[in-house]
Amino acid sequence: MQHTWTGGDLMFSYCTDGDLPEISRMLSKESVCRWLFFGPNAVEVTRSYFLPLIEGMQAALLEGRTPDHHVFTLRLHRTGEFVGQCALFPVDFSPGSYLVGYQIDDTHWGKGYGTLACRFLVYVAFAVLDGYRLNGDAVAGNTASLRVMEKCGFVREGLQRGYWHARGGCHDRVLLGLLRDDLPAGCIEALAGAFSAR
Repeated sequence: MQHTWTGGDLMFSYCTDGDLPEISRMLSKESVCRWLFFGPNAVEVTRSYFLPLIEGMQAALLEGRTPDHHVFTLRLHRTGEFVGQCALFPVDFSPGSYLVGYQIDDTHWGKGYGTLACRFLVYVAFAVLDGYRLNGDAVAGNTASLRVMEKCGFVREGLQRGYWHARGGCHDRVLLGLLRDDLPAGCIEALAGAFSAR
């Protein structure tokens, strides 16, 4: 199975424990975690969450198996500078259905990297993993994240009122979805052309 891809200015690679210091630094920031239901996190909290995922992915990749979870580190492919992360998590009892997630470090906001990360996840889910559905969610006030998913073809499917409790208040959760069948003809091939194996 492929481990690394490039697309636009970014390199996408399966997360390793060597990425954890930069991920931990990003997820310790109030600015990055503002719209998340978790964080800002202490380094130990981030490590304890990510390390089992990383170990499972690395074991699968070493054995030539497809990992259960797909967590990617985003870096500028010319310099290797850390940009953020994105992930696909399987939906229980629905093989081929995944939840998308992405966080971009605040030093790289406003450059289109969130949209590029989301497009990469659409590519991996449908072209690499042969999935049939992607699920997305965001706090109702997180208009930037909602815009990213909608640019990538996601459709708003519902609202869960007062779903997340964070930062001393309750927040509505917007649900979005993208079916493989929603994509226009030739879209998956175009995405495959936009993200090349490295």
